Amino acid sequence: MAAVLVTGGSSGIGLATARRLAADGDRVFYGSRTAAPAGSFGDADVMHVPLDLADPASCEAAVRGVAAAAGRLDALVNCAGTGGLAPLEEATDADAHRIFEVNVFGPMRLVRAAVPVMRAGGGGRIVNVTSVNDIAPAPFGGWYSASKSALMSLSYVLGAELAGTGIAVTVVAPGLFRTAMSEAMPSQLAPPGSRFADAFETLARASAQRLRTAGDPDDAARVIADCVRSDSPPARVVAGEDGVAMENAVRAATPEELARMLGEAVGKLTAGNDETLT
Repeated sequence: MAAVLVTGGSSGIGLATARRLAADGDRVFYGSRTAAPAGSFGDADVMHVPLDLADPASCEAAVRGVAAAAGRLDALVNCAGTGGLAPLEEATDADAHRIFEVNVFGPMRLVRAAVPVMRAGGGGRIVNVTSVNDIAPAPFGGWYSASKSALMSLSYVLGAELAGTGIAVTVVAPGLFRTAMSEAMPSQLAPPGSRFADAFETLARASAQRLRTAGDPDDAARVIADCVRSDSPPARVVAGEDGVAMENAVRAATPEELARMLGEAVGKLTAGNDETLT
């Protein structure tokens, strides 16, 4: 039985991951600002840990609390994340700071607190959940894509620096799954007076269409749980068929081809083409 801290455990992929690990017999702690709705974990003994990723003291306290309660920390799963759509020329510093605070600095604060505990225990697993947008930049989601790219890069460096310690680091990059964040995408509008207002209306329709085939969060949770369990976890794995398809398309393209594809996607949105965009 492993002692695991899962962030973002009150909803979406984080909730599904906490459920799956608890069902497998692990001692699961989930970190979030608010607790999950009553009954979210059935009869499983899953403990809520108050956590604000934007607060360094809260991150340190969360890890200390888990270590004190369980006597160790075997795995940290950074599922919590945030997003938001905005053209880069119209996004504010506050928008960018919020996304990086939650998607990059928060997870790394937890890593910084967790690694000494894992070292003392002889090893552990760190799973950082990014998005396939960590290598596939999303027009109008530039700051989100950049934050996921940053977390992926940091994860590779962290894994290298921890080589030989028994602590393995894995990036799980999901495609589109049914979560509160993805379900909010069709309602996101361009900033008032934006020159991209028409494109955002088309994007909302395209997002609603894509949500019809979005994956079950438990499928992503299964991938995460496998990484926690593995004796030799991968450095990075993509979850979801759409994510795999997008990954393959990006890796097969030259930089010039990728830039052209992204430009064509924006052109389709501006022209009112609400076909599913990948």
